[in-house]
Amino acid sequence: MRAKALGVVLFSSLLLASCRAAAWRDYLRTEPVEHYFYYPPARGVAGPPPLFVALLGDRLGPLDCIDLFYQFAEDRQFALVCPRLGGREGLADVAQAERDLAGVLGNLYAEYVFQEQFYLTGFAEGADFALAYALRYPAAVSGVSAMSIGTYPQSFVPPGPLPVQLIVGEEDEQGLAAARDVEQVWNALGILVRVVEIEGDGRSPSQAFARFASGLIDQIELR
Repeated sequence: MRAKALGVVLFSSLLLASCRAAAWRDYLRTEPVEHYFYYPPARGVAGPPPLFVALLGDRLGPLDCIDLFYQFAEDRQFALVCPRLGGREGLADVAQAERDLAGVLGNLYAEYVFQEQFYLTGFAEGADFALAYALRYPAAVSGVSAMSIGTYPQSFVPPGPLPVQLIVGEEDEQGLAAARDVEQVWNALGILVRVVEIEGDGRSPSQAFARFASGLIDQIELR
């Protein structure tokens, strides 16, 4: 009976995953790497939409990403791309991940009209990559949000007033302390760092994370 029950649970999980993938099929692209892409059909303001690049790390894929961020993209009318970067090694292969991202962005900018700079957000390994990328190529990035950061970049050329949002679970005392230290040091370097506390321990990419991460667009667009 137990084996049968486990089989039913596994079948149900696979069925739900299949249904979820089918629901997002129209947004799936496979070249140059797998990514989900949404472009707002119409905007209530003048000018091209911002492009928002979201990365949920290696444990969660592009399907999880668009599932989490899509409603915010639709409501705020920004373009959303959720790519799988880095090949077999994932975001640990930084050089390959950067090449993959360049390929995805090159194709999208050739096909659609966006604002010149794009927004980056990341969770876990995605947060590490997003922060490092923004600090390395600040001219390409409008702002970056990061949550559940493994390591903060220690050596870089100060990029000027780059908006950086560090999202931390209020129960993560160690993470909050590290974020506050970085906020102080990086603000002194001219980087516009803001620490945002959200409910919980910050160990999963929650709706609150998606809301604050995408909300950075509103803060910058209204300046």
